[in-house]
Amino acid sequence: MVCSVFYLQKGLPSGGLFAYHQLEDKIVFSAQAICTGESQRGEIIMRKTAKAMALLTAASMIMTAFTPVYAESTDDTAAVDWENGDNIKAIKEKGVITVATGTYVPFEYRDDDNNIVGFDIDLAQYIADKLGVDMEVTDMEFQSIVPSIQNGEYDFSIAAMYKTDERCEVVDMSKSYCDSGMILAVKEDSEYADTIKSLADCDGLKVAVKEGATSYNVAQSFLDENPDVSYEIVQYKDTVGCVSDLLAGRVDVVVNDLLNQKILSQEYEGTKIVCDPFTHAENAIAVQKGKDDLLAFINECIDDYYADGTYDALWTKWIDASGDGEEAASAAEDTAE
Repeated sequence: MVCSVFYLQKGLPSGGLFAYHQLEDKIVFSAQAICTGESQRGEIIMRKTAKAMALLTAASMIMTAFTPVYAESTDDTAAVDWENGDNIKAIKEKGVITVATGTYVPFEYRDDDNNIVGFDIDLAQYIADKLGVDMEVTDMEFQSIVPSIQNGEYDFSIAAMYKTDERCEVVDMSKSYCDSGMILAVKEDSEYADTIKSLADCDGLKVAVKEGATSYNVAQSFLDENPDVSYEIVQYKDTVGCVSDLLAGRVDVVVNDLLNQKILSQEYEGTKIVCDPFTHAENAIAVQKGKDDLLAFINECIDDYYADGTYDALWTKWIDASGDGEEAASAAEDTAE
């Protein structure tokens, strides 16, 4: 079972994640602050003892002091015998697992040697290694990814894709492998830098979003639900285009994922995140519906990746400024060119 709570700490300009992962014989407690400044993480691994369960209870009580935005993610595949599944057998027989992805720094992008790299790509390789097969990755426009999985063109997709009810209607999605949320960003010297705190403050402005992504859905849904607010939604194929036009003065506000914006802000100086995450989202892996064995295997890999330190390593490498986040930020500028 995996349960995570995303919270915004009352009265403080920061937010974060507390999570626990109950495995067969131990519990992994982790906490991570993700805010407009630096991020900090911590993790404790304990065996399932009375002391550990007491700590779990205490941690749950502590979380009531925060404002919850999202509560629980469950795994319905734990009982599936994936090792004898037809889809797993087919992948092993062909010796390669095929992966669909997009372009979204620092999760997936092309480096200076034109290789597809990033947080998600390393996790996909981890999954392939667990199965003992090679990996073949194809990048494409974001809005083409879900249809390609629906049609069975690839074994799974990993593309910093939020797990939503709409997507779960057409594909099956794994448990969360990384949590984030939507924020707003403006130019530091903008006249709106100190006045915009939410979409309600964007009346009469131009709001940049990624085409077909959650940022568009959030911006459009807010308009639908708040007829007294009116702003122009400008769609871009990637978030680099959003930020580039923000700095050029062609749009006033960007709606973006916090983690992506943190990386872009390292390269594109002059941008400012003006609010804490106002949504919570789980990044998840998508597979074609009916491939229960493959989904169960992927969920087991995600459990392992939290427990064995892989998540920590990938976070440090790709998202913390001390890791290859700087390399990812540089790649963001190359993408814009």
